[in-house]
Amino acid sequence: MLRTLLQAICRTCIYIGLLTLQVACTDRLENNVVPSKTASRSSPITLSSDEHSVWVVNPDADSVTRVDTNTLTADTPIAVGREPWSLGVTNNGSQVVLNRADGTLTVLEDSKSSTIKLGAEPGAVALSNDGQTAFVTVSAQDEVAVVNLGSKTLERRISVGRMPWAIAVASDGTVVVSHRRARLHPGKTEATNDGKEAWLSLIRGSSVSEISIAPYAFGYANGLEGLAINDGNVFVSHLLNSPELPRDFETTVSGALSTVSLNSNQELTDRRLHINETEFSTPVNFPIAVTTNTRGDRAYIVLAGTDAIMGVNLEQPLKPKLIGFWGVGSNPRGIVINQAGTRGYVMNYLSRDVSVLDLANEVSRTELKRIRVAPETLEPALLRGKVLFHKANDPRLSHLGWISCATCHFDGGVDGTTWVSPDGLRQTQALWKLEGTAPFHASATRDEVQDFEHDIEGLMDGIGLAPGIATRELGEVNANRSEDLDALANYVLKGIRVPNAPENLDQTAVTRGRQVFINAGCQVCHGGDHWTFSHLPGLPGTLAPNFDLEVMDALREVGTTTPNDVLGIKGFDVPTLLGLGFSAPYLHDGSASNLDALLTNTKHVGQTLSLENRVDLVTFLKSLDANTKPITP
Repeated sequence: MLRTLLQAICRTCIYIGLLTLQVACTDRLENNVVPSKTASRSSPITLSSDEHSVWVVNPDADSVTRVDTNTLTADTPIAVGREPWSLGVTNNGSQVVLNRADGTLTVLEDSKSSTIKLGAEPGAVALSNDGQTAFVTVSAQDEVAVVNLGSKTLERRISVGRMPWAIAVASDGTVVVSHRRARLHPGKTEATNDGKEAWLSLIRGSSVSEISIAPYAFGYANGLEGLAINDGNVFVSHLLNSPELPRDFETTVSGALSTVSLNSNQELTDRRLHINETEFSTPVNFPIAVTTNTRGDRAYIVLAGTDAIMGVNLEQPLKPKLIGFWGVGSNPRGIVINQAGTRGYVMNYLSRDVSVLDLANEVSRTELKRIRVAPETLEPALLRGKVLFHKANDPRLSHLGWISCATCHFDGGVDGTTWVSPDGLRQTQALWKLEGTAPFHASATRDEVQDFEHDIEGLMDGIGLAPGIATRELGEVNANRSEDLDALANYVLKGIRVPNAPENLDQTAVTRGRQVFINAGCQVCHGGDHWTFSHLPGLPGTLAPNFDLEVMDALREVGTTTPNDVLGIKGFDVPTLLGLGFSAPYLHDGSASNLDALLTNTKHVGQTLSLENRVDLVTFLKSLDANTKPITP
């Protein structure tokens, strides 16, 4: 009897213990105390493992901020390096911050800070599943840096393709890297809708492989900024570029969500989603980031120029449905959601705040609160211009919100696309350090930045920032017609940083290449502080008395004119060489795929260079940034 009673008591204790454990585990899951972490991805905003803290970068304030998810209040920002761009939180709560302008990784741990040098222009950071390793894309050096967070050391560098950008780590340890700009599609040419392809690099142990995203029916994937992994599938948010005429707001520059399978190592083309398709959605701009809920039946796409989050129902992957939009702050760049999938947190870059979203109610789609996370560091006019540069959802700038300046000028740089224009084939030009380099455009058709009002009204189909009709290009000045137009011009002239040159170049070759540059007389056209002789021979508004279309004194004919050019018979405006490693392909029509191809044009160079001299000169040209000592013409 006693034995039977003891057995019964033991069974009851075991049952009660299991029940208690089950209740405890259920409570922990429902309250998201210890969420599972099956994959990580790069983002400017992240959630701690206990979900009590959201961390966000403040790029213009050189800091990061913690937001308390219980009180929905922000702590005092913590200073880090210059231009923090991406971050992660380890399992023990340390913050790992990528500083883009410094080329460093800052680790904040127990009130201490460690700094690890990475290289030039890192783009994003993602952590391994155990939180012990950081994987960082170093875009200027075509590498992924692997950092041991325990020893705070850079363990190795992995060479990948050109301009690696977003990065994510799958549950099996596979590292997935997007490449920001598309490459030439095999057998195709520039300035065509199927001329380029996007691609991802996969790092598995010591091996690197690739998966391409072939062109869609009307354009190719470009601007691969967002990655998310769920159940072996990689979701990629990106632009679609259609450079051929005619222009159509739905397809010229639009957005899409592609899916790549890590199991089959190929894109799942039957899951392609054109998010700008009129039957699916209203026009939206720049899908810069994406995440999914734990179940993988919801995707949330960050629309940088639309100031909104798009919700997509993926319960039927082959027939996705639009849930709708959550309005957020200015220029959102990233989103993170809790394990329950009920709350989202959005990093709004230019309104300096975090939006808290109610994701549970897909009918009302409410923004619960907006929390200020950083002080303003820019002058009001500069901030105003920066907001306008990145904004698409303003009818003055864009028809139905389909395009912004930043859509083609990533971070003020280039999208690597050659467009068919009324002047001929034209490669997107970089905008950094423009002040003092007028006239603008490859054919020197603009004598002031305010003349880009013509692009706003014509190319972007906006109403325009200035009242009335824009004056003729090279005609009367457009400056001082609108505070907003002047603010936009001010940002373009003064607010865009020249990217840092790669740090892994052979400095001996750089020195030799500098001498080759001088010996060949390149400084005659590409000398001085701006690395271009481009200049205005008079005041804006006085340079085309005969209704000329070009500033003739700025043109140089170097044998690059083609039958496609309407303007160009007398040559082209000389571009700056600063940041040259970031602006491939080259020449006005993108016909030089790399710098060596550029230097084989003897009419352009003025002489035939040996292979050794070309190699040294290419190395020197890649080294040019804002810190390079100018060569006097």
